[in-house]
Amino acid sequence: MLERVVEAIERRDCERADRLLQDLKQQEPDHPWIAFYSARLAEASGNLAVAEQGYREVLCNATNPKIISQARQGIERLVQIERQQRQQERDRAMAEPGSQEPGVLVLEAIDPELRQSAAKKFAKIMNLDPYIARLQLPTRSWRLYRTGSMGELRFYSTAIAAAEIPCFCLPISRINAIAVYKARYFQSVYTTPTVICQDKNGRSVAIDFDWSQVSQRVEALLPLFEKCVDRDVRGRLIRKTQIQDYVKVCDLHLPGKNTIVRLWDRGYQFHEGIIVFDRQQSVDGQTTLIQKWDRLMQFLQQQLATIPVWSDFKAFADMARDFSDTLKLIDPQIDLFRREETDWDNTFQLYSGLVLLSSSRTPKPIR
Repeated sequence: MLERVVEAIERRDCERADRLLQDLKQQEPDHPWIAFYSARLAEASGNLAVAEQGYREVLCNATNPKIISQARQGIERLVQIERQQRQQERDRAMAEPGSQEPGVLVLEAIDPELRQSAAKKFAKIMNLDPYIARLQLPTRSWRLYRTGSMGELRFYSTAIAAAEIPCFCLPISRINAIAVYKARYFQSVYTTPTVICQDKNGRSVAIDFDWSQVSQRVEALLPLFEKCVDRDVRGRLIRKTQIQDYVKVCDLHLPGKNTIVRLWDRGYQFHEGIIVFDRQQSVDGQTTLIQKWDRLMQFLQQQLATIPVWSDFKAFADMARDFSDTLKLIDPQIDLFRREETDWDNTFQLYSGLVLLSSSRTPKPIR
């Protein structure tokens, strides 16, 4: 009967092979080849996951060297089939319109309890060692994982999402298409706020919106660098660049308008329009600027108490700044005086833009 099972599988007559295997199980339940040909039938039927599990069970339980050898060959065939299928899927993705456009692939935070099992799937998709794959899956904040053409990124994103690992990909053009208005001061704040802003061309514009249209805030610290003189371990003078201060930034997102209203402490004109701090405070010193900014943030919190606040930019930037070539494609849309170029501003624009564009599908911001 085993010969007839083999013959039916080779002819791709899977129904007949299944009937013959069931008969064989009843007649000779301990036949050593039953488990192998059950896996072989699953392979012929296209049930590759079932076939792989069957072959691995054979390797764990069989003692016959010939059966073990055949099971190993079966697993190797499955690996080749899967590679061919993935290459075909990748080719189709690369042939879609816009597939050559540059983009980014972001891994979202995963539950730490699911990280170990997810890492096995991720390792298989990305052809990684399982230990390395586990380290690459974030558990607290987003991770910019890969950049490249959108066709390739969509291919990986689809496979990763199918493995129940949260992720998304977006083209750089959508980040640069977001309208960013640099807030100078609020002209009115009740019912329908009006904020006087500067657009990307430096023109003064008035932006009207309802507080209910703001979907979230993004807050961050952007470092300012200065060259200074220090001494090394031998007491010799050396010149180096180090962080001297930070600029506080707050983005208000208006997804219905694909717009960001951007405030930062050194660009906001606190003595214009609606004053949200005590006029009796001293106007001198950095401490006063800190107080005025804190009061502005308190005011915004009162108006926007129910919306999420994203504040994990630093964790995102630590990884994202490795992709310098991609960051150069992004318009930073913030006016900070810098003696030397830096990609921190571009990274923040990328982060805030990703939050805006993915806000409808991302339920867990970091407060």
